[in-house]
Amino acid sequence: MQTFEDRLITAILTQAVEDAKYTGLSKKYLRHKVEAINWILSNDPQFNYYCKLLNIEPSYIRNKVKTHCNTKISSKQKVLVKPIVAKILESKKYQDNWFAKHVEERI
Repeated sequence: MQTFEDRLITAILTQAVEDAKYTGLSKKYLRHKVEAINWILSNDPQFNYYCKLLNIEPSYIRNKVKTHCNTKISSKQKVLVKPIVAKILESKKYQDNWFAKHVEERI
């Protein structure tokens, strides 16, 4: 039986995967998409910790997202995402991670 904490962490990880798959044009949800992709695909300590709490290898989820989820950014989304990404990259938090290094490939 899962504890409340296990259910909460499962919900957080599930929401991140759902956010990464977002296909709409809402700026709010596109920001969530960008941040979710970054959180999952980078070596974020919080993501790794949550996975370990559930006895899931973080690379397992990363590989599943990379191979089974469409996290591509559509041409319509690209127009809206560029200013969002520019603002996110201004943050020091994102300067030395996976997303910052691979953002040009995605948009």
